[in-house]
Amino acid sequence: MKPQWGSLTDQQNTQNNVSTLQQQLVAESQNQDTQVVFSHVPKTAGTSLENILAKNFRFADVLHINAPDLNQCPQLLELKRSPFKLICGHHPIHGQLYGLLPAIKTFHLTMLRNPVDRVLSYYNYIQGKADHPMHEHAVGISLEQFIENNPSPELHNGQVRRFSGYLHQAPIDETVMLEKAMDTLDKAFSLVLTTCHFDESLLLLQQRLGLKDIFYQRHNVSTPFLPRAELSTTQLECITAHNQADIQLFEFIKARCQQLIQAELSTSQIKQFQQRNRQWQTLLNQQSP
Repeated sequence: MKPQWGSLTDQQNTQNNVSTLQQQLVAESQNQDTQVVFSHVPKTAGTSLENILAKNFRFADVLHINAPDLNQCPQLLELKRSPFKLICGHHPIHGQLYGLLPAIKTFHLTMLRNPVDRVLSYYNYIQGKADHPMHEHAVGISLEQFIENNPSPELHNGQVRRFSGYLHQAPIDETVMLEKAMDTLDKAFSLVLTTCHFDESLLLLQQRLGLKDIFYQRHNVSTPFLPRAELSTTQLECITAHNQADIQLFEFIKARCQQLIQAELSTSQIKQFQQRNRQWQTLLNQQSP
């Protein structure tokens, strides 16, 4: 019998989860016997991607749940007689979700974002969301002070921490965390995408999962209280100083995505999708009251 998730350390759960995913992982699938699991990293256009994925599945086959809620009610995954076809939410690699998944073929994906854009988006997001638990930590202080105060693990190499199993632990050597994160993304994910290649990412996903509808509008976009173009040199240096490992991880994944795009997609294919998506957005806006 496996030890209970709550009795193990984050690193032990990370090791177990990566091992489990390795055994179930598939590189592509258009079959009904495969579950798609989207590990949503906060502020990476994940809400938009969740909506695109979800509309390609029956409503009853989709589960959106974040790690804290799942930890409170892990039996949710057993309520249906048949497994969920799509599971989305904020789940770090050490999370309980991966030990609860049925032992069937799994397409596991995530999306990363440029760390500067991600941290700035996070700051803007909680600035404009009065009911956010960290709202009080951002209002009335500068971006630099907000980052230095570090009220959230998302602000200091949050992407590397999430995929290395160190999201909620005291900081360790960045090189160690980076190596663990890269190993996790290599072994435990079917596809790792980037926000900066969002349209191309959708086309890659469509090829692998046979998605019928990938047209979209952006969702959950942060109000730009501080636009990227207005970042001072000091502010930019502050973000980059605290996110060196994230920057290295993102650049590595970005280069790998670009290789996939070059190998699998044509320029005309990308432009055609973008044109059709703009037409779809126009039609949708015309129908809105």
